[in-house]
Amino acid sequence: MGSFNLNRAMPLSVVLAAMSAGSAWATNGHVLHGVGAVNQSMGGAGIATAIDATGSNFNNVGSISFLEKSSIEFGAELFMPERSYTASAYNGAVSGTLDSKTREAVIPSFALVYKTQTPWTFGFSAVGIGGFGVDYPADQANASGQFNPLGLPQSQNGFGSIYSNYQLLQLTPSVAYQINQDWSVGLGFNLDWASLSVDPWPATTPNASGYPSGSHSASAWGQGFTVGTLYKVLPNLSLGLSFKSPQWFNDFGWNSQYPNGAPAKYTFRLDYPLIVGAGLSYKPVEDLTLAADLKWINYRNTEGFQEKNFANAGSGPYVRGFGWEDIWAVSLGAQYKLNSRFTLRAGYNYSDNPIPSNQQFFNVFAPAIVQHHLTAGAGFNVTPALELNVAYYHAFENTQSGPFISNGGPGYPAINQAVPGTQITNRLSEDSVSAQVVYRFE
Repeated sequence: MGSFNLNRAMPLSVVLAAMSAGSAWATNGHVLHGVGAVNQSMGGAGIATAIDATGSNFNNVGSISFLEKSSIEFGAELFMPERSYTASAYNGAVSGTLDSKTREAVIPSFALVYKTQTPWTFGFSAVGIGGFGVDYPADQANASGQFNPLGLPQSQNGFGSIYSNYQLLQLTPSVAYQINQDWSVGLGFNLDWASLSVDPWPATTPNASGYPSGSHSASAWGQGFTVGTLYKVLPNLSLGLSFKSPQWFNDFGWNSQYPNGAPAKYTFRLDYPLIVGAGLSYKPVEDLTLAADLKWINYRNTEGFQEKNFANAGSGPYVRGFGWEDIWAVSLGAQYKLNSRFTLRAGYNYSDNPIPSNQQFFNVFAPAIVQHHLTAGAGFNVTPALELNVAYYHAFENTQSGPFISNGGPGYPAINQAVPGTQITNRLSEDSVSAQVVYRFE
């Protein structure tokens, strides 16, 4: 198999991925629609294809058997979201819009696949797979009486400045076994690392001065597994199935303080959802590959996402969780090889919005509401072994609205009821450019 050295490449991959992980905004809920420039430019479709190691090991570990050669891949994505929110009260008599500071994120990807002379194929990937983040300024009343009521300080029943940053990195060693020339099955173990900061932190009991700060990043480790299979029904038609378990995390924990300086210590658990997917790949002609995936993302049974609304406690109400719904995601992709050197790719991705209107109020910190994505990319073989890939995608702006939700305080409706005459509107769009280098071993 040439000079490919698995033992040397593995430690290098972990170091590079850990150093490069940045805050990520994701596109199917808080889940990236695709990983690596090749898979992203295909709209994220990769369950029944075997085009690149990064997309194959992430989408369906059973597909790595059908990669043509052993390979190693490095990639990076520059992610550029645009976010804002409008809050109004008294039927719009008081209203204001605040824009989040744009914080570009660099999202890493690394993968390798080692094909043996036996039916066994070994894989590994280290990729940023999701996250969220906002950085909204505080607001105050002005001469015209117009302001964002949520942007007021906590002492005036607002939140003040709002900040969140969630990062998620996943390492997946895997193994696939090719049962025959048309059928392969695979198994992978997922080791996850996440970092979370939110300020103010509304998911713990307040004191008389308000909610404590969660600006100091807390980290947690998680784990799960993935299984997959790919079957070639015909020489030009493949079907794939993938099951990725929930990623079960330890609790995040903070040593913090309330606005009045009193100490605060609290924890929060935020798991990653179960994802079940099916895909097909069809080659009407030798140089054209068409792919389609369907995924179900199970937020309603995921710790941290399934809980919703306020909980009442002796010292005051606190937010129980994000309150997200399950979503379906569809990925469509096409790849056409112009010649031995140039390849063109394009795709489309759609996902449901996981945040219902009555939970928009609680998700100013994480407005993961984009639904439509267009993707494009290209590959260039510098040499027969070395390939350079680039990709771009745009997630079109989506706007979702809902009422303020009462915390049951004096002069407000009962807890968890809509506050009349109020509205919160979240907006989000995204752009991304990425590059990926692939080296295939003889």
